Amino acid sequence: MRLGIFGGTFDPPHVGHLIVADDAAAALGLDRVLFVPAGTHPLKGDRVEAPSRLRLWMIEAATAGSERFHVDDRELQRTGPSYTVDTLHELTRENPEAELFLLVGSDILAEFDRWHRVQEITRLATVTVLSRAGVDPDEEDTGIETEFRRVEVTNVDISSTEVRERIRSGRPYRYLVPQPVYEIIEEHSLYRRSPAERTGS
Repeated sequence: MRLGIFGGTFDPPHVGHLIVADDAAAALGLDRVLFVPAGTHPLKGDRVEAPSRLRLWMIEAATAGSERFHVDDRELQRTGPSYTVDTLHELTRENPEAELFLLVGSDILAEFDRWHRVQEITRLATVTVLSRAGVDPDEEDTGIETEFRRVEVTNVDISSTEVRERIRSGRPYRYLVPQPVYEIIEEHSLYRRSPAERTGS
């Protein structure tokens, strides 16, 4: 089995996440893609805005119509930081015959060398950079010595940060997220206030 692992905070998940995951699955011949929402992100700390249960609910709703996409909540069940290397070790034990592909956005290259036990990650999985179509790969390089595999994916210029900012400013965002995600955001009034406003600072 060829298994893709696509981690992130998914705060919120948007259509870009689904498009690039689908592109990668097709290019790599993946049997399954696991969306793994992070608990406490080691590099983002407490900057995640939506509660874990709602982020999980949103990514489950976003991927519900796909036979190839699945959601794995193991990192949300852990205490302390969510380390990718721990997830890869667990998946290797659970799927000893599987070939693992860690799917990462090109935007993480600048900080990949800061990941916990990064060399161990590269031994456990093929680190696959989702390079945006039409972007020169050299523009995305950071001089890190780690060997990456690159897959060209649709250049979808959407980010979770942009979605949150649109919601806070009252700008339209309806078609940047899947319909079920939109309904959850609206039902729970997510992202209406900034983190500073929520903490009273």
